Amino acid sequence: MSSNTYNGWTNRATWLVNVWFNPESKSDVESAREAIEEAAESVPDFLQDFLCTDEINWEELESHFEEEEEEEEEEEEEEDEDE
Repeated sequence: MSSNTYNGWTNRATWLVNVWFNPESKSDVESAREAIEEAAESVPDFLQDFLCTDEINWEELESHFEEEEEEEEEEEEEEDEDE
């Protein structure tokens, strides 16, 4: 059985969003989503069939920032306890 992951991401489409947009927050992920959707709408219909925007795993991209936020909160709590 083969893995469908791509460079540690769900798939190539999700990885490409990370590569091209390099989001650093959930807000950046949302901005990337809006930019991609807007650009896809401006492409002729026959070319839209070649795009794989529906394969982008937006939840996976956002989850990376949820994990970071949780880690930052834990670090802040530890610092507060040390004071």
